[in-house]
Amino acid sequence: MALSRSTMVAILTAVPLSLVTVGAPALAQPTPAFSPLVASVVPGLDKAVRTGALPGSQRLSAAVSLKLRNQSELDKLLADQAAGHARYFTPQQFRDRFGPTQGDVNRVTDYLRSRGLSVTGVSANRMAVDVSGTADQLGAAFGTSLSKWHDASLGRDFTSTDSTPKVPSALSALVNGVTGLDGHYKSARRSAEVPGTGRSVGNGPAGGYTPAQLRSAYGLDGLGEDADGTGQTIALFEYGKFNQADIDAFDKQYNLPTAPVAVKDIDGGNTDGDAAQSEVEETVEVVHAIAPKAHLVVYDAPNTVSGEIDMWNALVADNVPVVSSSWGLCEYDRSLAAMQAVDAVAKQASAQGMTFFAASGDAGAYDCERDTGTSHAADLAVDFPGSDPHVTSVGGTRLGLNADGTRSFETTWNQGGGWATGGGVSMIFDKPAWQTGDGKRQVPDVSAVAYGGEYSLYLQGSWTSGGGTSASAPLWAAYLTLVNQRAGLIGKLTVGSLNPKLYALGGLAVNDVTEGDNRFYKAGAGYDMATGWGTPNGVTLGDALLG
Repeated sequence: MALSRSTMVAILTAVPLSLVTVGAPALAQPTPAFSPLVASVVPGLDKAVRTGALPGSQRLSAAVSLKLRNQSELDKLLADQAAGHARYFTPQQFRDRFGPTQGDVNRVTDYLRSRGLSVTGVSANRMAVDVSGTADQLGAAFGTSLSKWHDASLGRDFTSTDSTPKVPSALSALVNGVTGLDGHYKSARRSAEVPGTGRSVGNGPAGGYTPAQLRSAYGLDGLGEDADGTGQTIALFEYGKFNQADIDAFDKQYNLPTAPVAVKDIDGGNTDGDAAQSEVEETVEVVHAIAPKAHLVVYDAPNTVSGEIDMWNALVADNVPVVSSSWGLCEYDRSLAAMQAVDAVAKQASAQGMTFFAASGDAGAYDCERDTGTSHAADLAVDFPGSDPHVTSVGGTRLGLNADGTRSFETTWNQGGGWATGGGVSMIFDKPAWQTGDGKRQVPDVSAVAYGGEYSLYLQGSWTSGGGTSASAPLWAAYLTLVNQRAGLIGKLTVGSLNPKLYALGGLAVNDVTEGDNRFYKAGAGYDMATGWGTPNGVTLGDALLG
């Protein structure tokens, strides 16, 4: 069933079920009482057709997400960190204080194994339990059945549950949801394939801006000749592969002193072929343009909900300082369980001093419009994970340069044809304390150049021009990496969670973008839901963040 806006909000704010003591006799019962995991309802099934039961012997994988402990204490810690009154946690400290206990994990895994499922892994923070089993076993374990479905608008078949998954009532206070039993919607790139304009704006081989022009536009040269990312690490959150030879061609053209990009496969990595290659190569090259000597790691997972959660958990386990994602999906097309599972790990990232950037989307204020097969294309919507309060959502601009490389103008990215920077109001997440007023979380937080054709890139064997918020997000990640490099040189902590610090500055240290709209919301002085606070202002913003 599809969830309405009011239903999803009601689910998110519902009071959790009470914890019931779990004993061996209860777990041994063949038919325990079940409680529904209402947040795990698959979105958009009303648009699909059930074509038959899944063969009972077919093997599948799933992920069971567990809830955080001591939530109010965690919220206070995050507030104290934002105010500079508390140090960052290590992954182990976070797990021991806020993650599920080992006893909690054992209760869940004991039940899963009692249903014949294989526990294939437990995340380091204990917040995700990966399992595999047959369709019959998974159906019985979660009080449902599994079927084959077809969505004509997507042009593909997928697997989904026939009803809301359930867990034994004795475990309902521990389990947030189950993901992986559905494959209806997949995350989409935000996007290297924005159509170019045919105009030449920069000195790059395809008419786009060069790394030197991008650095000059945002005042990064003022950070010093040694501001190159040395000693820093950036992770890219991806669902695809890249060709190192393409990256090498880009670096050679601009004489960039880079090292080969490292790869870390999660759950075997993505096996969908090269459909996403241009997306990955774009994000790598944008990072190299700004922070060429940073150690760059591409985290690559299957484009599934379980793969997404496992990749988040791997990133916080590795405690990567800065992460960028150019993939997303509008909130309507996500299960609430998946968003809650990611939000829990995003809180861990913030507590550890990590900074996570995500593209705001490329369909303007109508984020679902870019999602194939959605029933919400005409609705105002925003992109997840950028809508999460613990993620910095990055929108897009159109940039013009003077002859000396400085900015001549910058306006909201809206180039027609439905291509525009994402922004608006979340229907899921409450407005955090650092955003003013009541209501829900607003995005984007910041922006950078995204107009089609304004990046000169070497993708899949040839020079081309690209754009989209999939470029502006890694640009911000690379910029913050330069700020973190400077922090280390002067004995300061890394910036960590950017949003609270950024909003505390009130727009005093960014390039405010005041012109244009994103098909609904207009830019103006100060914060707006077209471009957020604005674009990077090199040394000025760096000094303010480290002050």
